[in-house]
Amino acid sequence: MLASNAGATDGSYANIDQFRVTHVDLNLDIDFDAHLLRGSATLTVRRLDPGATQLILDSRDLNVTGVDELTSDFLGSTKKLAPIWVSRPFHSGRSDPARGSPLIIDLPRSTAATERIRVEYETSPRAAALHWGTSAGSFWHGARPFFYSLSEPIGARSWIPLQDTPRVRMTWRAHIHTPADLVAVMSGARDVSAKAGAAPQAKRSADHLFVSTRPIPSYLLDLLAGDLKFQALGPHSGVYAERAIAAKAAKQFAAAEALRGAGERLLGVPAGPRRDIVVMPASFALAFAESAQLTFVSPTLIAPGKALLPAAVRELPYADAAERVGIDAWQDRWIGQAFAGYLKSRIIAAVYGAPAAAIAGTLDWQSLNDALAVSTTAEQVLAADPEAPDAGAAADIPYEKGALFLKFLDASFGRSRFDAFLHAYYGQFAGHSITTAEFVDFLTRNLLQRYPGIVTPRQVEAWIFEPGLPANAALPQAAPLREVDLARSAWLAGRIAAPALGARDWPAEDWIYFLRSLPPRVGAARLAELDAGYALTRARNAEIEGIWLRLALQNDYQAAFARLREYLPRTGRIDLLGPLYRQSMQSAAGAALAKQVYSAARPGYDPAAAKYFGAIVKP
Repeated sequence: MLASNAGATDGSYANIDQFRVTHVDLNLDIDFDAHLLRGSATLTVRRLDPGATQLILDSRDLNVTGVDELTSDFLGSTKKLAPIWVSRPFHSGRSDPARGSPLIIDLPRSTAATERIRVEYETSPRAAALHWGTSAGSFWHGARPFFYSLSEPIGARSWIPLQDTPRVRMTWRAHIHTPADLVAVMSGARDVSAKAGAAPQAKRSADHLFVSTRPIPSYLLDLLAGDLKFQALGPHSGVYAERAIAAKAAKQFAAAEALRGAGERLLGVPAGPRRDIVVMPASFALAFAESAQLTFVSPTLIAPGKALLPAAVRELPYADAAERVGIDAWQDRWIGQAFAGYLKSRIIAAVYGAPAAAIAGTLDWQSLNDALAVSTTAEQVLAADPEAPDAGAAADIPYEKGALFLKFLDASFGRSRFDAFLHAYYGQFAGHSITTAEFVDFLTRNLLQRYPGIVTPRQVEAWIFEPGLPANAALPQAAPLREVDLARSAWLAGRIAAPALGARDWPAEDWIYFLRSLPPRVGAARLAELDAGYALTRARNAEIEGIWLRLALQNDYQAAFARLREYLPRTGRIDLLGPLYRQSMQSAAGAALAKQVYSAARPGYDPAAAKYFGAIVKP
């Protein structure tokens, strides 16, 4: 019979009311040939219940070969002995496809304050959180190997046996072994070979030793290794990227320090820990992903051509909001996303001006509208309780809908009152976790009750717990885009030809807005006119091309189909390719193209992306 399992509601088997992991020592080899990690995890565990006889950890597809306990009480001896490792019985409980299985370790009753448990194991080649790149079917610029983990939400258990729940925070020490010519990077940790306080270095070595003294939850712990170059952006941030794109990446993220400073001034908080950016392989399934003190970004964000806002604007506000205040369970994840979306707007206004913030807000609204159109009602609820956060169509909903919710509160109560609320929120919860119930209570006491008659509890409930958008949602109005609206309307009405749009110098944001705002059935002849004037089929901007190719499918603009065949295998971003595969399946010719391309491209896609696209294409 299992011991008490307090974490079951957030996907964890761990009995955290009896034992609490406080530190993990990892000693792991990265085996690129076998696609697995091999070694040990030594857990420092605080014992909360002296009578408990089972330590339950989360695991998924781990091959555990041994479990030992560090003890000085051997076979009941009364003579004090040097600490030794004693083998302990263990077994796995019933497995669940999403949650994995509990690793159940038998321990004697003890009054000791802490236990040290060492688990010897290796991962599975199909580990949910581990991603491998090889020369075969790879999207990398060269044939060099690249490995990374994505632990969020409950993937850490597929490469470390631990208490995989947001409720548990741990410090870390990790000895990672790689091929000697690769660089290893670990989230929330400092390579101890570097001087204290020094900027990271892209150290090529067979042995990497990382130390993290700041407790973090397991979902923020990730590891990667590849042929990377590091370039500092300032005292608090830098970029890791392949040599071929390192200079371009540093230029694209040069604003990181300014954006960070603007956010800290806005919130009135002290500087947080440094944050570095890693430019991932083209097969990376997301636009960006967050880990402790690391942000992983798709190389599609490093686009040539003119843009109003750099790629750093997208990810840094999210990183700060998500890491300063943690979550207690996955249904609370929307809170950090909401603050991220809201802070992004404020930071853009502070650094680039209000017009730029209005344009960004309009594009975010278009993304939200697209996501709402293809999502389920359950996915539209901010405080939903998903088995795992969706990387597909619904991924933008808590981020953008949550931002609109906070903008609604800002407009309703006024900027000075809302800023006081912001400062109080981060002052109270920074460095801690929060639940949706605690957030609602804090909001009620600090805004609704303090300034009665402005916003009702029922309105708050509609935003957080109901699908769709409430009627009081304030939609963005971007004055700088009115000229784009006028040009689009005149062109659609036939009053001007495509060259007269004056679009040759438009930034990427104007083109994204223009193309998203076109009718779905504008006609192949009209697309040919635009293409002749502005070469949109070869736009060199992944997002513009993605929208353009979807229009080509909707209008049977076959001149773009050759580019579609090239585009689908060249990136793995779910948000860019999902709409294209979905649209392709609307016609017999498109479905045949999609199935053919998907079958050839599937080995190079990230496994999560391949599964997502496969559900659409059904080859």
